[in-house]
Amino acid sequence: MSTEKYGTPAPMVLAMIICDAIHQDPATKKSTILGTFSTINARQFPAIHRQLAVHIAMSNGHGKTRIRLTLVGPDESQPPLFSREGVIEFSDPRMVAEINFALVNITFPTPGEYRLQILGNDELLMERRLYVIGLPPSMSPGGHSPEQQS
Repeated sequence: MSTEKYGTPAPMVLAMIICDAIHQDPATKKSTILGTFSTINARQFPAIHRQLAVHIAMSNGHGKTRIRLTLVGPDESQPPLFSREGVIEFSDPRMVAEINFALVNITFPTPGEYRLQILGNDELLMERRLYVIGLPPSMSPGGHSPEQQS
């Protein structure tokens, strides 16, 4: 068996939550996650989604780790719709590190299956599907026809 070192293991993603917004208490640094979802409904395309947030919790990290969140569309040959990086320093692999991302005014060109990907030092750690669904013009974003709304 080889004793060759392959580098430190990648962090393990404990949670990746898509939501409307995240409030972080300045005193305690605790996060409150508001309005989780995995589907966006739109009447027309391109569709602009004003705001969404992503909360990520990780553990088993070693030292400084570059974290990147990317939103890719159904056609992976196109550039990502969003990409942002940050650095987390794991002082102990047992610690749980949390990072929040805010995505503002994201344009979804077509309906389809989009994916939010979290990468650690350029290694894919996890991805979440985000479905963007086109509604017929007679449907409201809540999924009811106008005569069914209360």
